[in-house]
Amino acid sequence: MRIKREVDLSISLKIKKIGENITFLRKSKNMSCEKLAYSIGISKSFLGYVEKGLTNPTVETLYLIADGLDCEIVELFK
Repeated sequence: MRIKREVDLSISLKIKKIGENITFLRKSKNMSCEKLAYSIGISKSFLGYVEKGLTNPTVETLYLIADGLDCEIVELFK
């Protein structure tokens, strides 16, 4: 059984900021959440959780998102 551990508040805020950056970049490219999710092979609901900072995406997922947004991964962390 997997034990859910608490995430430090400062890390939670950083995860939320990454989600906000993803949303900003996606909207600046006039791309819907559904279109981005489909283009990178993840569900629209999972992308929504990432954008809202409700989940901690893997590095692989962040690379997929950056690729789908045609940007460098570091842009997600600004």
